Amino acid sequence: MAHYKKGADAERELIHLLFDKGFSVVRVAGSGKTALPAPDLLALHKSRILAFECKAWASDSIHLPVSQMQELLSWCERAGAEVFIAWKYPRRGWFFLKPEHFSKAEKNYSISLRHAVAKAIDLEVLTGRMAVLPH
Repeated sequence: MAHYKKGADAERELIHLLFDKGFSVVRVAGSGKTALPAPDLLALHKSRILAFECKAWASDSIHLPVSQMQELLSWCERAGAEVFIAWKYPRRGWFFLKPEHFSKAEKNYSISLRHAVAKAIDLEVLTGRMAVLPH
C-alpha cells in the first residue's frame, strides 16, 4: 500500500505542476488496474493533449513492460495525445521522457537514471512556455 500511496502522491503533485502551467489535468482512475489501457494522467491545453505514465521510484533505472508501453502508445495514437513517461526521483525532481528515450529489450523498455538526466525534457519546454532552455 505504501508504494501505491507514493505513486498516487507523485501523480497529484504533477497535476498541480501542470495546472499551474495552464493545463487542465485529470488523473485517470484505475489506470493500470483495468482491462483497457489508459495513461495515469491527461493534461489538456487548447488543442494539445499530453498523456503521462507516472513512476515514482528511487532506483538507478526504470523499466516498463513492453505490453504496457505498446498499450500506452496505442491509446495515445487513438486519442491524438503526446506520450510522456514522468519519473519522479526523490530530491531530484521530475524527469519527463519520451518513449524513444528508452531502450527496448525483449520484455521491457528501460532507461538508466544517467540517461534520464541527459535526455529529460524540462517542464517549461514540455508545456510550451520555452522553446529551449537558456544556457
